[in-house]
Amino acid sequence: MDTTQVAAKSDIKILRTELNSDIKRLEAKIHAVEKRLNAKIDAVEKRLNAKIDAVEERLNAKIDAVEERLSTKLDKIMNILDGFVGVVDDLRTDNTVGTHQTRELQKKVDDHEERLQQVESLKQAV
Repeated sequence: MDTTQVAAKSDIKILRTELNSDIKRLEAKIHAVEKRLNAKIDAVEKRLNAKIDAVEERLNAKIDAVEERLSTKLDKIMNILDGFVGVVDDLRTDNTVGTHQTRELQKKVDDHEERLQQVESLKQAV
């Protein structure tokens, strides 16, 4: 087409038709590219989800193992503490009994002192 001449209405219609045709082809190409990109994005998402699931499974397994070890260690600690509490209870009981016995003995010693003083004073009086 010669650009030095004035365009006629028919020339403009032809250009408009060609432009619309070019626009439709570009839209079709853009749509095709979108479809390919969406397909690739879907594939990447699937791979990422599979990897995330695998990592999650490994983490859950490790968490379960750690929980098991902690449970075992806590059981051992509880057993040790139970033994310790038992010993403390025994000592507390022994302490209570010993204190009671000491009080009883102190009463007897005090009573013997008074009786000895009475016997001595009777001896001196005789």
